[in-house]
Amino acid sequence: MHSPFLPEFFLLLGIDLFLGTSLLTCLLDKHFPAAIPYLNQIGALLGFAQLLIMKDSMSIFGDNVRLWCSLVYLIIVLANVVSVNVYIAFLKKMWSIARILFAFVTFPTILTATFFVVGYAASLEVLPPLPRIPSEFLFATLVTCSVVMGIGVYMSFKLQAVKSQSKKVEVK
Repeated sequence: MHSPFLPEFFLLLGIDLFLGTSLLTCLLDKHFPAAIPYLNQIGALLGFAQLLIMKDSMSIFGDNVRLWCSLVYLIIVLANVVSVNVYIAFLKKMWSIARILFAFVTFPTILTATFFVVGYAASLEVLPPLPRIPSEFLFATLVTCSVVMGIGVYMSFKLQAVKSQSKKVEVK
């Protein structure tokens, strides 16, 4: 059976995730060392370099080698996403931000990557047999994560409003 996409799809997914993590660490720049966004961008550049090497030598490398190289890169990216969450949670002790990051960045990222890997493995039968994840489950999980994020943002604004009102009452 032929896969609907090439193994380099995982490289492109990893490059996007590295760039997204770079943007996330830029937005949370107060909590991360200044070099972290640049390290993520260097990781994305390494992915582009790997993509160029694979493109020039497609006839030398077989599909299995290209797949495993792409999967190793994707695993490194996923470890990077998890490490950002762990850094905020355990080293900075910012549990509320870590929970938000887990619910809206880490978990959906891992779920999406798993969805594509399992779909690719099922179509080619190159990896050990893995159970198929229905696309409805992925959609429901991403919607649930969005709903939880919306509730969290609403509660955060509500808590800030209550705190500012209690400060006004104390001043009077």
